[in-house]
Amino acid sequence: MTWRWDVEDLDFRVTFARIHGPTDFLTALARLVVSRVTWLLTLLLKPFDIVLRFIGKGLVAVVLGFMVLMILDILWLMVWGLLFGSSWLWLRYPLLRVVLILPGVAVAIFAHIVIMLAPDPHKNAKYTSVSGEWPLTWRLWHPTEAYFDAHGG
Repeated sequence: MTWRWDVEDLDFRVTFARIHGPTDFLTALARLVVSRVTWLLTLLLKPFDIVLRFIGKGLVAVVLGFMVLMILDILWLMVWGLLFGSSWLWLRYPLLRVVLILPGVAVAIFAHIVIMLAPDPHKNAKYTSVSGEWPLTWRLWHPTEAYFDAHGG
């Protein structure tokens, strides 16, 4: 599985998104639920993550293993699209938040499980924050201009 996005300033992006994100009740509720559930899932799935990364090292060594990783990557891109798309809708259209809260939380939790169980030996350990910060996920991948002004980019 290729984690194409290995951003070095992910911690700063998370902090900036939290500070500059929406502060309405539904956003606070969604962030609370997603952060608590993904934190718990990280604790429960960490041993599996370690074992699957080891297995992933073996998969990388053989051609058939690369095919398995490519299929998993295609599946991840679909989950990624749902995760980032729902976050984009959440941030862009506040009236949709009532409709998006349950499916968005479910997608974020599912994405977190997929990330934790992906057998990629090269996956960035901080990448779980991509799902754990939903509904602010879009701002991690596509920060506002204010982010680049504050970060000196």
